[in-house]
Amino acid sequence: AAIAFRCLALSAYFHGISLDQVGAYRTLAQQLAMFKQRYSLTPQGRNITRKWNHQVYYLRDGFAPSSTPGQSNHGWGLAVDIKNCSGARLDFLLANAAKFGFSWEIKSGPQAEAWHIRYVAGDAGTRGIRNALKVFPELGA
Repeated sequence: AAIAFRCLALSAYFHGISLDQVGAYRTLAQQLAMFKQRYSLTPQGRNITRKWNHQVYYLRDGFAPSSTPGQSNHGWGLAVDIKNCSGARLDFLLANAAKFGFSWEIKSGPQAEAWHIRYVAGDAGTRGIRNALKVFPELGA
């Protein structure tokens, strides 16, 4: 996933797009702290929920959704959160992320996270990754 992201970011650079990430790997302790900060047992305005420890938790108003502890693709090293993911940056990702093995868990609706991409191509990678590594082998280091 890290190599794929470096390849994607380099492609973005050549398209005049800065593709900075604000979060990738997250430990279980970090995910738990984030979950406790963002969710409450009390219903909230948006009614976005997660189940954890046999209880329903509600996303607090003003917070972005996150996975329950132990279920996040960040914890598996497969997810990347993109800084300021809108406008031309989002358009670039929508057009090119799949070429480098990335997708979205939820692309539309109230739980969508445009900034949160996850690596889905596995160890074999994609043609886009292999081509980038041929030209820039140092991306694989």
